[in-house]
Amino acid sequence: MTAEEPVTAEEPAPGPHAALLARLVRLPPERRKALLREIRRQGGNDPGATAERDTSRSAARRAVEAGEGLPLSFGQERLWFLGRFYPEDTTYHTPWCVRLRGPVDADALAAAFTRVAERHHVLRTRYLLAGDSPVQVVVPAEPVPVERADVTGDPDPAVVEFVNRPFDLEHDRPLRVALLRLGEDDTLLCIVLHHIVVDGWSLDVLMREVTEFYAARREGREPELEELPTQYPAVAREDRLRAERGEDASHLEHWTRTLAGAPALDIPPDRPRPARWSGRGAQESFLVPDETITRLEEVAKAARCTLFIALLSAYQVALGAASGQDDFCVGVPVAGRDRVEIEPLIGYFATTMVMRADLSGDPTFGELLKRNRLALFRGLPHAGTPFERILGALRLPRDLGRPPLYQAMFNLHNLPKGHLLRTTMGDLSAEAHPVPPVGRTKAEVSVDAWRGPEGLGGVLDYSSDLFSAETARRLTRSFTGVVERAGADPDLRLSDLRGATPW
Repeated sequence: MTAEEPVTAEEPAPGPHAALLARLVRLPPERRKALLREIRRQGGNDPGATAERDTSRSAARRAVEAGEGLPLSFGQERLWFLGRFYPEDTTYHTPWCVRLRGPVDADALAAAFTRVAERHHVLRTRYLLAGDSPVQVVVPAEPVPVERADVTGDPDPAVVEFVNRPFDLEHDRPLRVALLRLGEDDTLLCIVLHHIVVDGWSLDVLMREVTEFYAARREGREPELEELPTQYPAVAREDRLRAERGEDASHLEHWTRTLAGAPALDIPPDRPRPARWSGRGAQESFLVPDETITRLEEVAKAARCTLFIALLSAYQVALGAASGQDDFCVGVPVAGRDRVEIEPLIGYFATTMVMRADLSGDPTFGELLKRNRLALFRGLPHAGTPFERILGALRLPRDLGRPPLYQAMFNLHNLPKGHLLRTTMGDLSAEAHPVPPVGRTKAEVSVDAWRGPEGLGGVLDYSSDLFSAETARRLTRSFTGVVERAGADPDLRLSDLRGATPW
């Protein structure tokens, strides 16, 4: 599995079209066009639109009027709608930070990002409403500015401010870059992209190409990069055409059959559930020692399972203990890159595969591994199905107070990361710098984990609207406790594992 995020629905901000937009978010895609026409009849051109203010936006509008806009991918379309509903929300910002040591050539770095944006059309795309549908328009290449600031002391507040600055997808480029000077030859490179143009895999592509363009300029040579086989907007159009031809019917049938009737995960909250989901969140970290996670790896191997399946199973046990449920769903991010020609592209290809937990009958942990192994085996051929399509096919009643279909996520990171974790950038030394918590979450509870030499590291993101820090710590201890006990004895039944958890 790879590191991506699902999308969740927000209630629209107050305004003349709020009631219509509230209906819109609850509808499958095929019914949205009628409501958009209704918005137009009320006199609105596009919800929350602002006056034209820059050359790129004017060029994009002229392209739309000339019929040159391309359709959005299903994932992009959902993010576009959410951005219209709640333009100040920054949940879907994707940041990355790199500590650079040495004399940074800021002009060369700006030129490198400019060249990458020229190369990848998605990084110079604007999103507008054309008729009854949003479209994406590739605008002419223009320089990517690099913001610069001197920072004394802890840089985290400056990074959080930079990350949490909203994007205007109609007016702004979906990429921001800053250099924070921390000291002599000590600089923090901060990158923020809107998720509508990027996923975790794309970050590695971005850093590889920025590094090559930067090094080439510094060394006075041409960059060594192969020509891209296609562009993201063209891929999105092809995917739309395949869906219109019904080529994904068997995939949708699998998910409607598998997920029909799945109940919401309902961990008792510490605070009343808000009328709408806000995305406000906090974070708890954890570390499972190497010897403990090694035992669980051996259990998984004996059951012909991966560590991912074993950890997902342990997480399900902890969630079941917290909620008292045997049936609920967990969202699992997947890369969505099932074709060779899209591997070198920057773009939003990721989607979410929904794993429905079956803890019924008090099975042993080993038996739960087999259930999840079979569920994963059956779901993988359909894993690339856009989450938006699944929601539309299921026709779930919308509850603006919680994310749709699943309220928990699990992710074991194994993305391509050689360039994200690189130690040089041209003539500079480089080190990935942890992005500080920015106070946002995409699920009520979400575990992000990674396997390293020290063991299993991870964080639990949680909704601070619902849960206290103590509840989050209890859930974290419950999960790591199940990992430890299941690794020591996979023949324990879930009731024994649950009985040992602090709920």
